[in-house]
Amino acid sequence: MADTGKSTSGHNLSVWAEQDDIIKSSVPPAYPSLQGNIETDVLVVGGGIAGLHIAYELLSTGIPKVILVEDGKIGSGETGRTSGHLSADNEYNEFLSLHGLANTAIVAESQQAAINHIGEIVNKHGIACGYERVPGFMFPGPPMSEAKEYKKDIGILQQVWSAASETKKLDIEMVEDAEIPGFNSGRTIRYNNQAVFHPTKYLKGLASVITNELGGKIYEDTHMNTYEELAGPNGRIKAVMSNGSTVTAAHLVMATNVPLQKLELIDRLEPFRTYCIALKIANDKLSTSGKPALWWDLGDPYHYVRSTEHREKGYSLLIVGGEDAKVGQHNDMDERCARLEKWTRERWTGAGEVEYKWSGQVWDTLDGLALIGKNPGTKNVYVHTGDNGDGLTYGAIGGLILTDLILGRHNAWASAYDPGRQFSVSHLKRAIKTLPSYIQENLHDQMYYAKWVTRCRKTMSDIEDLVPGEGDVVRDGVHPTAVYKDPQGQIHKMTAVCPHMKGIVAWNKDEKTFDCPIHGSRFTCKGDVINGPAKGNLTNHLDIVTEA
Repeated sequence: MADTGKSTSGHNLSVWAEQDDIIKSSVPPAYPSLQGNIETDVLVVGGGIAGLHIAYELLSTGIPKVILVEDGKIGSGETGRTSGHLSADNEYNEFLSLHGLANTAIVAESQQAAINHIGEIVNKHGIACGYERVPGFMFPGPPMSEAKEYKKDIGILQQVWSAASETKKLDIEMVEDAEIPGFNSGRTIRYNNQAVFHPTKYLKGLASVITNELGGKIYEDTHMNTYEELAGPNGRIKAVMSNGSTVTAAHLVMATNVPLQKLELIDRLEPFRTYCIALKIANDKLSTSGKPALWWDLGDPYHYVRSTEHREKGYSLLIVGGEDAKVGQHNDMDERCARLEKWTRERWTGAGEVEYKWSGQVWDTLDGLALIGKNPGTKNVYVHTGDNGDGLTYGAIGGLILTDLILGRHNAWASAYDPGRQFSVSHLKRAIKTLPSYIQENLHDQMYYAKWVTRCRKTMSDIEDLVPGEGDVVRDGVHPTAVYKDPQGQIHKMTAVCPHMKGIVAWNKDEKTFDCPIHGSRFTCKGDVINGPAKGNLTNHLDIVTEA
């Protein structure tokens, strides 16, 4: 259940990774790495659900040449570390106040359409990924016995219900129970026509459709370092890979969680780690109907739950996620997973042993909506980022929106997700409401280097105490140094300064990565970049250069 190296974005394998060989380090890449210089109509960067959907939609509309590059393997990023929900649940009460009814209706319509569209793709191409329609239940966080807190959540639940109903885009109903055996959840919103699937098997199938049926090209182990828009009326783009290969394209789409984009867009994103556990449970203990479902609560922190088949007949795995924490500022996965387990056992009393633990990364935006569209200030460069934990549905939404934009067609959803959208008065009110925590977090970011210099007492001599397979950040004089002792006892040293904005990375003992608390860049235990916005690796010397 664990993996090292760059074949996944974390040491702990998710249930999907364990069940599907495509992202295990022992399995060779399915697609070659890019070598040489080539031209194409559209270059898509990123081999997760967003990038693959974008490539699929472009090729399906008749664009003849589409190339997709992925710096790991298809499925090795964050899509394979999700819980596999396909849902249109949202805090529609907040969306209504922030974005108005028209845009809130777009969110509801587009996310439900994404669930339907993925089902259509699965059926059309016969992708074996366990796609199944299920209901979803949104219920109060506290149990009914906690009267005051429960009453507060019931009020919020009613607000969500009213706002969601007002959109007239969702099949929902208010029911009296969330169908959890032996647990009285109280009033619950039931979302009909939601879905579940096996995310990495879906990616594997979609990649096969792109290359074998639609004529697209996929290159793995290919990292894009930089791009430039060339002079001329057509605005063609030249992208340079880390091995020196180049791709010249009419359009560039970056679907890489955090694309190479302007700092002002990056500052509208906040990275979080989210945690998942999977517990064995008998099928008759899963729901009162005996059928799979989705569940979400309104707690703080909130929780999200689904099931998937267990290898043992008559049993399922109950997948429970939540307990989000800001990247690089916490190192307590065991405690967070323990809280997930406690919360689960209080509701699913028939749950058995925990068989999997893992974490993933999500990027939230200030106004709660993804950034999908043209990168501001460019002619033919597009971005897909800021999925706010809804990356599976947003991946399908992004494919439809960006294909229309590239083809010059009108898309009714595009304005709601436009990366260049301006904040309204409501957004400013929300920003003011959260101003104290925002200031605190950003002061933490800006002062992180100074705090590290004054407080870090670990020096190079302390690395001898490292256990094989562990890492840390120490001082070499005044230089912050990231060190990792591999299982053979060899020490790997590199600068601990993130090449993006000089943040000092922190060792993530659970996923065996170095994570930057400033903008969420992450690196393998040997310094290879996993997540942007950092463009390059942690170098093995101390000549620190800040990226432009």
